[in-house]
Amino acid sequence: MMVLNELVGILRPLGYPVKPFGTTEIEDCIVYNFIPLTSDKIKEQNRLEVTVISKSMEKGLKILEDVKNLLITQGDEQLTDSILNVALNGGGSLENLETNTFHFKANFIVLSRYRRA
Repeated sequence: MMVLNELVGILRPLGYPVKPFGTTEIEDCIVYNFIPLTSDKIKEQNRLEVTVISKSMEKGLKILEDVKNLLITQGDEQLTDSILNVALNGGGSLENLETNTFHFKANFIVLSRYRRA
């Protein structure tokens, strides 16, 4: 999962825990899921589902904006040598009344060069 490692590495400098699938902690963090979509042995397309969890609506929206600024590419700009394009493709938000946290979701489509394992 070279592409996934690159994406997580790009998010880590934001200074919040970056965790796969979910968390049991009540803290400001970034949770992700990585889903393969297509591959033709030349390029691959994956969906990176990001959920920003925060105790504050304002802070959660700011973290999500920072994530978008780091990941989304513009025009022919590549994110890395292997990640060709990243685009936002959906999302949402909710308030978890049990934990008193706000959850902001963003789905990114990641186009990358095919890499053999």
